[in-house]
Amino acid sequence: MTTALARTTGSILALAILLACMLGALGAMAPEGGAGAPGLGMLATILSLLGAGGAVCLLLRRVIDADDCAREIGTRLARESTARQQLENMLAETQAVLSRVVRQQENARDGERGRIAHEIRDELGQMLLSLRIELSLLQVSSNGIHPAVHQKSTAMIVTLDLALRSLRAVVSQLRPLPPGEGLDAALARLLAEFTDNSGIAHYFDAAPLPVGAPGTGPDEDALLYRVLQEALADVARQASATEVHVCLGRGGERLSLRLDDNGVVAPDGRSMACGCGIESLRERIDALGGQLRMSNTPGAGNALLLSLPAPRGLVAG
Repeated sequence: MTTALARTTGSILALAILLACMLGALGAMAPEGGAGAPGLGMLATILSLLGAGGAVCLLLRRVIDADDCAREIGTRLARESTARQQLENMLAETQAVLSRVVRQQENARDGERGRIAHEIRDELGQMLLSLRIELSLLQVSSNGIHPAVHQKSTAMIVTLDLALRSLRAVVSQLRPLPPGEGLDAALARLLAEFTDNSGIAHYFDAAPLPVGAPGTGPDEDALLYRVLQEALADVARQASATEVHVCLGRGGERLSLRLDDNGVVAPDGRSMACGCGIESLRERIDALGGQLRMSNTPGAGNALLLSLPAPRGLVAG
């Protein structure tokens, strides 16, 4: 349609220009006031109307071209928008599948960790306690009779106590979040066990839940617990800290867990705690849409901040 209209308009314009040239030539040859003047005037009027019609047709052609171009662009944008929406849906579905897979893997790992912790505590722990009782009896019976045996048994008891403390620390690090225990209570218990096992003082501050909020979900609770578990293990092993500060924040659209210690930082800014246990949890953090940042300042210790999207019930308003 557009091509036919363009050809018609071009023909009309060419004819109008040709007739205008002929009219100009006739006007130049005709005598002034001659009988052909009215005919020439009528022809001039017709040519003017033809020229105006051609201009209107040209304008209409441009309008139609612009409309066709806009329609084509709109159609293309609609196709691209549909394709983008489909890709976003596919990405969301893939993310959901990956999140489920990660949760299943972590649940399986937590179950295995709990089983190992239970076996260590019930079997190895009981054996070590029995051995300590036997050594204590030997220590008491050899007192004043066999000084060398008494001294040796005392040293063995000290070493055994250190082993029992290490075993309790390992069990605490392996134990998953107990079902039914609130997050605040679980974190407080974990910090108390950490202080008992390592001698490192702790300070814990937990923001209260907003009124009417249902609390965090089991996935968020388990992840916050595991991150603090691994962070405390790294601090106890390598940071050479004497105290840790833990803050659990709730509010806005994020949940946050922050840990600060006064541990040793190398002169080049590297933390003495390698954070390998924390790094192993990054896949789980990403699956929940979280962010993890670790920083350190020489003379000021190390800092860890975990941020997670808040459940709908915790978002203010």
